[in-house]
Order: sequence, then structure tokens, then C-alpha cells
Amino acid sequence: MLRSSKFEIRRSIRKDNMKRIVFALALITATLLHADEPNAILARVDRLRNPLDSFAIDVELTAFTGAKSETQKFRVYGRGSDRSVVEFTWPQSEKGKYLLMLRDAMWFYLPTASRPIRISPMQRLMGQASNGDVARTSFSADYNAASVESDGGNWRLELAAKDLSVAYARVQLWVDKATSEPRRADFYVASGKLIKRAWYREYGELDGRRVVTAIEIEDLLRTGNRTLMHYSALASRDNPERMFTKDGFAR
Repeated sequence: MLRSSKFEIRRSIRKDNMKRIVFALALITATLLHADEPNAILARVDRLRNPLDSFAIDVELTAFTGAKSETQKFRVYGRGSDRSVVEFTWPQSEKGKYLLMLRDAMWFYLPTASRPIRISPMQRLMGQASNGDVARTSFSADYNAASVESDGGNWRLELAAKDLSVAYARVQLWVDKATSEPRRADFYVASGKLIKRAWYREYGELDGRRVVTAIEIEDLLRTGNRTLMHYSALASRDNPERMFTKDGFAR
């Protein structure tokens, strides 16, 4: 009888300990999930794409179509997460052209035209890179992170466009759990069709900060077509407000 009581006591203690362990694990899991709330992950991703509030950065695009390739160069001036100016710097024949992006609106400036031309951020700039791909350096400006799921060593975020003017209606983004570095992004149009995929190929130090330095964009509608975007010479720059106004834009 005494042995039976001792056995029951031990079993009761083991059950209590197990409950405490399960409760602790649940608490830890809940804490981790809260810490990795979708928009918090997205904010960390954006810091690797654009760590400065006011900046300038060089962008080189090389488009590959079969055995052919073509390269253009740009200087991007940004302020905040939703205003930017793209200056065409190479080849020589493209100099004097600019793009101005203000939140969800974009204008194209030609040296031969008296007025700017309203264009779409989704319009191709070169190869698989759209105007918005070059002018915008932040996901958070255009998308809400609707959900997050674990996918091996990555988080998979579902990004939903904030409004209909955004170039892509939906984006799936894979983010490294350990580093918050984006690894891949799939871009969908409003019809639900997957049209292109971006691979975040290289990271490096620019202006003393770790940032994305190379992105490869695949055209999923034209197999074999791809565009490589290289970033360099990131620098803090006090871009004046007048740079980002349609009427006061100084070329």
C-alpha cells in the first residue's frame, strides 16, 4: 500500500513537471511568433534594401536574352520609402532622361519634351526590370505583410498590395530566419498569374551597412530571359524636397 502511494506521488509529480514543460514551450513559441510578426519581418528586410532615409545609389542593369546582353546604368536618389528620382547615366544616348516616383505615381522626363509623361511603375524599364523595380527600394511602401509561414530555414511572407496602382497585386517573399535577408520573391499580377521571380544573389557592405548588392530577375513568361541588377556606391545624401515634386523637379 505504501509503495503504491509513493508510485502515485511520483507519477503525479512527473505529470506536473510535464505540464510545466509543455506550458513553457508554448509560451516560448508564442513569444517567438509574436517577435516575428509579418510586418516586423518585412521591416527588417527593407533595412537590407534601403538602410538610409535620404540617399543615392548606383544601379546597373544587364538584360540577357538568349546569347545577347544589354547594359544600362542609373543613379537613384531616394528620400523616405516612397519618393525617388532615377537618373539615366549610361549609355551616353540615354543621358538627360529621368524618372520621378512619388508614392504610387510616376513620370518620365525627356530632355526633348516640354512636359513630363505619366507612366506606369509596372512598365518595363529594361529587360525584366520594371520602372518600379529600380525606383522603389522598399516593400513596405507598397505592401502589407498579410501572413507568415515557416518554410525550412526561411519565413515565407504573403504580401498584399495596399492599392490597385501597385505594380504587382501580390508577392510571396522568402526571408532567411537567422539573418532576415530576402532570398526569393515571386510576383503576381491582379489576375493571379505568376509573371516573374527575383533571386537575391549577393550581399555586401555599402556605406558601412550590410545591404543587397545583386538581384537576378527571371521572366517566367519568356523562358531564359533574365536581368541582373547590381547596386554600388550607396551613400547618405541630403536630397532636397524640391527634387521630389512634379512641378519643381530640377534636372
